[in-house]
Parts: sequence; C-alpha cells; structure tokens
Amino acid sequence: MTEPDGVAILLVDDHRVFAEALAALLAAEPGIRQVSTAAALDAARALIGSDPPDLVLVDLALADESGYDLLTELAATPNAPAAIVLSGSTEPRLIVRALEAGARGWLTKTTRLSALVAALWQVLDGHLYLAPATLQPVLGHLLDELHHRRAAAGFVDQLTPRELDVLRCLVSGMNRAEVAEHLFVSTNTVRTHIQSLLRRTDQHSALALVAFARSHGVTGIDETEKSVIAPAPDSSA
Repeated sequence: MTEPDGVAILLVDDHRVFAEALAALLAAEPGIRQVSTAAALDAARALIGSDPPDLVLVDLALADESGYDLLTELAATPNAPAAIVLSGSTEPRLIVRALEAGARGWLTKTTRLSALVAALWQVLDGHLYLAPATLQPVLGHLLDELHHRRAAAGFVDQLTPRELDVLRCLVSGMNRAEVAEHLFVSTNTVRTHIQSLLRRTDQHSALALVAFARSHGVTGIDETEKSVIAPAPDSSA
C-alpha cells in the first residue's frame, strides 16, 4: 500500500552521477514524492531507520561492500521496504541469489525509464518483477539446479552406508590409511571401496572422485563425527 501523497524511494548506488541523474528522473514521475540516495550501506541503513522509504533500489557492487547484505537485512526486518536490485549484470545465478536473499525484483541499468517505473509500481503492489529477457535464463538456471540436486540425491542413495563413510572421509582430506583407521577396517577394504566408487562414478583418480562427490552434495566428516563413528558390520572388512 502506498502513501496517498506519493511514495518515497531510496536509491543505493556508489556511482554518484548515475544515482543523481536517475533520482532526478524518478522524482519527476507522478506518484513519487521523494527519492533519496546513498552511496554506502551505513548511509542507507541510517536513511531507512530515520525516514523509511516505501521501496529500495540497490546495486550489488558498492565499492568494498555488497548489496546482498542489505537485501538480507531487509528480508529479516519486519515491515521493511521492498527491495529491487538495479544492476549492470543479467547473470541468472546472481539474479536467483538476489531473489533468495529477499529481492522483489531485478532491473538492469540499461532499462528504459518507462519500464523501470512500471516495475517499481508492480513491486509496490506486492508482486515480483523480472524483465522478460531474464525470465528464460533464470528458469533455465533453476531447472539445471533442480536436475543437479536430483542427480546428487540419486547418486548418494545408490551408495552403501560403508561406501558413503569412505567417500565422506576422502572428502574430509583423509588418505587411505587414515580412512581405514577411522572406520576400523583394513586398508585393503578401503582400497576395494574406492575402486568400486571409481567405477561407479567413471572417475580415474581419488582426487577426481572427491571433486565429483563434492559436486554431488557429499560433505566431509566434521570434528564431532570423528569421535563417534564406531565399527559397523561390514562383510568385506
């Protein structure tokens, strides 16, 4: 819901010439009563705290700071203003990350003013906004991630408990002797499991196997697990 006398916008961008020019253009638009600018996150936080805007436009690359930090903070704050990323990039991975952090939209700095203003009103009305040109790449990225996660889950589900133990030990950086000691099995047993894993994953070295495992979501053994893993029944031990 917007104020009857117009909305207030905060533009967070460290390119002062660009920010001041865009602020002047937006301030001249009907329904927009105020456009403030901030070149750094502390200045943006101060303005949000003292005179909360209805909408925040934020660049992600702010000198030595990241606009992602502001997105995360706003997403965790009750009744915080909605935020739209205003970026020079159209990288799908960055767009998805921004949406995950709480952004309500993504605009490029080459967006025409009329389209930018239309996007602002759409977000102020409670909707998400992505430019039509970014929808297909973003959806493609999300589908790739979904397929990757399903493949990762399928790979792990096919492992025996002991194979998974061995693989996690390798991911933790253990050598064969250390894996054998940790799992209370012989080095020959560890070697057998590794050879089986190499065949199953079509990898040709333990190093490649570890990289493959990490890319499929296999995590290493943490310090707490190192002290609690006990011998498990293993017919090949």
